Amino acid sequence: MKKREEEILEQAIDAFTHETELTVEKEVRETHQLALPLDDDAVIDAILRINFHGKTAEYWAKVKPTLTNTAMGQIAHRFGADTARRLLVTRHVHPQLAKTLRELRVQFLDTAGNAYIDNSPNLIFIQGQKRQAEKHETTEEGMLGRAGLKLVFVLLCGRKLRNQTYRDLAQTAGVGLGTAAGVLKDLTAQGYMVEHRGPQRRLIRQAELLRKWTTAYAQRLRPKNLIGRYKATRPELWRETDIERFGAQWGGEVAAQRLTHYRKPEITTIYVRRPVNNLIIDLKLRQDRNGDIELREKFWDFEKEGTDRTVVPPLLVYADLMATGDPRNIETAKMIYDDYLQRHLREE
Repeated sequence: MKKREEEILEQAIDAFTHETELTVEKEVRETHQLALPLDDDAVIDAILRINFHGKTAEYWAKVKPTLTNTAMGQIAHRFGADTARRLLVTRHVHPQLAKTLRELRVQFLDTAGNAYIDNSPNLIFIQGQKRQAEKHETTEEGMLGRAGLKLVFVLLCGRKLRNQTYRDLAQTAGVGLGTAAGVLKDLTAQGYMVEHRGPQRRLIRQAELLRKWTTAYAQRLRPKNLIGRYKATRPELWRETDIERFGAQWGGEVAAQRLTHYRKPEITTIYVRRPVNNLIIDLKLRQDRNGDIELREKFWDFEKEGTDRTVVPPLLVYADLMATGDPRNIETAKMIYDDYLQRHLREE
């Protein structure tokens, strides 16, 4: 663990013992000492043993400094069916996130004293404790800046796309030529890409890169691509509309329904290029800040592979679902990851 994670773990243990008066024993081990079926990004940081009045329960703890909707969904996916043994440790869990984590059966501790531990017959659920003041942390730019996220999206969406020239790659991602060169250099320096002559580019540690992209996308790019929210006069507009005639594509829950046929969408997401006046008029949309239709700006310029070209690339569907923090969307996102993403993210 880094020093930051060590401090968070210590503070969370102290806060938990103060709130519950239970004792906690911590054991930190090196990765090679842990014979667990975990990938490198999900490796546990410590083993915690909580004494429930004479009965000791052992947990594999993972420290995640900042908890967002997307990070929560990723943790739920990586913990999988083994949530009874896993424990998330973080700085602060907002009350709404605490409820969602409980629904997902993801146990947690935070540095404010909030906690959810379900060790039958013992149940601990503490929420609403205020967060501590945090030090300002600089955000990562380069490959995880807004322009970098656009380019990494293109690279993750297909091998043919990533082997374009610098100029074509920049155009496909909608970024400047200098920016494209800088992002590719950053990816190489951080060990996510190997670049040969030709050009021939090979992505490595793709699953880890995808997780980083998904988290940063929700924080930095997704809030910026929202054009507006609307209401429509027609119910289930997504069933009846030929979206291709607007040069647009379905995203979010509608795209997920078309890919998985799993659940009826509640929010209709449309990715489209500006200007959007013709689409708004034709579909009879009226602006409503609480509307169930959202228009988002299409930030890439390439043809999606696959049979259904009315939906955005599965990576974006997955990222948008994870960003909502909705347990049902997180469940659907896992299906999309397993069916559409995982098989394309093997080490090359």
